[in-house]
Parts: sequence; C-alpha cells; structure tokens
Amino acid sequence: MTRLTVALSGDCMATRGALITSDPAAVELRELLRAVDFAFTNLEVVPSGSRGHPVHNAAGGGCLIADPRVIDDIVAAGFTVLGCANNHALDMGVDGLLGTVDLLNARGVPFAGIGADLTAARRPVYVDRPGGSLALISCSSTFLPGQEAAAPSPDTPGRPGLNPLRYTATLDVTAAQMEGLREIDARTGLRARRAEARTLLGFDPALPSAERLVLFGTRFRVADEPGFATECDRTDLDEISQWVREARDRADLVLVSVHSHEPGPTPEEPGEFLRTFAHRSIDAGADIVVGHGPHFLRGVELHRGKPIFYSLGNVVSQIELADHVPAEDYARVAGPRTPGRYFAELTGHGRRLFAPHRRYWESLIPVLTFDDGALVEARLHPIELGFGRPVHRRGRPRMAGPADAERILTSFARLAAPHGATVTVGEARTGELALDVPHRAPDAHRAGHGGYTSLP
Repeated sequence: MTRLTVALSGDCMATRGALITSDPAAVELRELLRAVDFAFTNLEVVPSGSRGHPVHNAAGGGCLIADPRVIDDIVAAGFTVLGCANNHALDMGVDGLLGTVDLLNARGVPFAGIGADLTAARRPVYVDRPGGSLALISCSSTFLPGQEAAAPSPDTPGRPGLNPLRYTATLDVTAAQMEGLREIDARTGLRARRAEARTLLGFDPALPSAERLVLFGTRFRVADEPGFATECDRTDLDEISQWVREARDRADLVLVSVHSHEPGPTPEEPGEFLRTFAHRSIDAGADIVVGHGPHFLRGVELHRGKPIFYSLGNVVSQIELADHVPAEDYARVAGPRTPGRYFAELTGHGRRLFAPHRRYWESLIPVLTFDDGALVEARLHPIELGFGRPVHRRGRPRMAGPADAERILTSFARLAAPHGATVTVGEARTGELALDVPHRAPDAHRAGHGGYTSLP
C-alpha cells in the first residue's frame, strides 16, 4: 500500500525573515509541515528584488515585492511545493515574473502556474518523494488584462505570464429593466458614440442581440428574475482539464491550485464559475482542489470523494512589512515617503483593511492522508497569525490555542455545511473532515470516470 500525506495552506505573503518563530506553537507547525510528504502554499509575492519594474494599479491594490531570501525562509518553514498563479505574480512586470521563475529554478523549489509562455504556465510540476509523487497545476481567475500567459504564433514569441482561468459575468434583468438600460444608453449619448464602431463592424458591439446588452463594461441579459451569473471560459476550462488528465497518468496524486478573489452570493461563498471549475478538475482526475485569494476561509466540499477547499485564507501575511513601495502607491497617501509611514496611513493606523478584522489572521492547515490514491483521513489544524499584535509581530503562523482553535473550527463547519460537508471538532486543537471513504477501481479513476461506491 502506498501512503502519502499532503499539507495545504493558503496565501503566503512573506516579506520578512524567520517565518517560524521560537514560539513552541510555531515550532509545532513547522514540525507538522516537515512531517508530511508534500507541503503546499501559494506564493503571493514577487521575490525578484530589483529585477523588473512595478506595475501601476497592480490587481489587488498595490505591489507585493520582496527580496529573494524570502524563498529560503519559506522552504525553511517546511513548504515544499509552490503555486505561483495569482494577481500579484506580475507586480514587477514580465521581467519580475521571469525573475521568480529563475530564482525558484536556481533554488530547486518546485512550482507551477507561471512561465515564459502559456504552455509553460499551464503545465504541471512533478514532485517525487521516496513514497510517491505529486503533480501540481496552478491557475488564477484574478489578474489584470495582459498578465495571462499567451502562446507563440508563427510570427511572434509567446508572452510570459500566469495560467489564466477566465470567466464571464452576466447580470440578469427583467424586460422592463432592460428597456430602462437601453433608454440610458440612448439618452446619455453612449449609443451615438459607437457610430464609428457600427460603421467598421457592421453591427453595434454593445447590442449583440435583442435580449442582450453590454453597457458600462457589464453584460446584461433578459431573464424572468434579476440575478448574477458567472461562467468559466470554455477554452481555459478545457485546456486546464487536459493538463489534469495528463498529470493523472504521471503522478500518484494530482493537486489543482486556484487563486480566486471573486465572491458568490456572499463573500464567504465561491463564485459559481469556481465551483464548476473545481468539479471539472476532480472529474478530470484531480485528487485535491485548493483555493485561496479572498484572504479568509471559505467552505469545503467533497466531490466524488475528493476535497475542494474553496479558500484557505492566509498562512503568512506580512503585507505591511514590505520594504519596496512603488511611486504610485506612495502618491496615495500624504506624509514622508517611507514604507512604514505608507502602510500606517493606508491602513488608518490599524483601523481599516485587514488589520482590525480577526478572520484575516486565522486559518487552517488541512493534512490529507491517501492510501493508494484514496483519501482516508483529513485532519484540520487551526492556525493564527497574531491578530491584534504590533505590525512587526503579526503575520507569522503558529498553531492556534484551544479557545481559538474551537472557534475557527466551529466557523469552518458552518461554512462547510452548505456544501454538504461535515467538520467535527476533535481533541488536541484539531478537527476532521468527515469522509464517506470511497472504494475505487484505479483504472476507472485514472480514466477520469466514476468508480466510486460508499463503504459502511
């Protein structure tokens, strides 16, 4: 029997050293990460130092830039495989992204999700251990236009960037509401301004049909009831699924990482397109889907016996300790142009953004155990990042104490319930994800179809 263990975490925004402190609860976390076969985190910082140039209006608000040495600290903390596709991957532009690629290759750190062209960004990285292998595919739905990697053409090279999971968002409106929007379009002069486009294209690009309208950068369509819907880009969904199937045949375990800030009906719920993507990834052969992006916990779901964590929040959050601040960011606040002063003003001296909200400073580390590819145990280890501490002392993880652990697990159980998953609070500050342990035929799973029956 092949037994493999995987530890998962969310966003790692490391900008300073010694991510694991001398606190016994922090040392305990490091021991947990080092004890598993594979420990995953999402690298949401550009560790390129001076390579590249800052991107104005970086998606997510400001740049996350660090010195290359943070990679050594991340590895020392126990992380062994990194996802790199996220909205900060190109904060230092293409050169910065390629600097990250070169740095991780030079350090021998396995990573996925970014590359010199679309194929390089899409393809899995394979990590081999004495007990078996893991494939990681990393993608992001949150990024600025042009940050997605592109394939070469016969005439031009490919574009370096991240592995994109694009989606479309559509607002459903009633027929009467659509008439109001069309009246706004006509009376404000927007329709007249499209005269040249109509001449060149032969149709009005904002009016693709009688029941659809594109206005203010938003898609509207007529429906019986108002609503909001998101849908995966079909090409991205198919191409990422193709690499999942490829990985299924070349590794013992397949992990898909997806960075998505986009909410569903509430901030704690994932976008509809994200659930579609996660299910499709499992159907194609993934063993785990791990999400991150909103910087707080979302729920967990079991699809065909495989876990989907829609967001694991943060594992390291040192945004306010970043030492590389672009000029456009300095221009947003008054006062001396120093990093400390900038972040103090930006956060209202701890009164706004992440600082005053506890949920951004606590999360979970799931440790999953697989026997011959079947998930047999999912233990949940609550962590906290120092909520309420001074800025230079918060943001580094440690195991949560009993009271915090119980609160985190209780909250996570509430988030999991709508997805049909059950989380129980166990002993020793841990919880468990209740499993309907699957029995599967290996060949059926590798082919990406069925093969599951419940065991008593």
